[in-house]
Amino acid sequence: MMKGIPKAWLDELNDRFSLVTDPDGRAAVLDEMAYSAHRRREVSAENLVDMLELAESARSWALLEHEEAWHIGLSQFECFEDREPGRVAVGGAPREGVLPSKTKRLKSGFAELNVPKAGDVF
Repeated sequence: MMKGIPKAWLDELNDRFSLVTDPDGRAAVLDEMAYSAHRRREVSAENLVDMLELAESARSWALLEHEEAWHIGLSQFECFEDREPGRVAVGGAPREGVLPSKTKRLKSGFAELNVPKAGDVF
């Protein structure tokens, strides 16, 4: 099935990050690349059909991955406007009510954790 399909098209198909971030856009690009290759007679009609089916399957997979990521909370909207300029922060504070007991919320919305230092006894 993969014989006769251009490597550049397969590379685009295997770019999973781009597929997940823009499923419809990437599927449109894959479709256009497939039609262009067929117009240039680089692929046969059978390979064109396979390429279009693979592009639609990739789109469906990416939509499902995107939906699952949203469902488990990986793609939640986060407002970055309240952050202090020049402050470097890794991650954000957990949602309200989820902070551990020895943490306090800073004005910027981040949590300040009491991280044990070397030699502290637990």
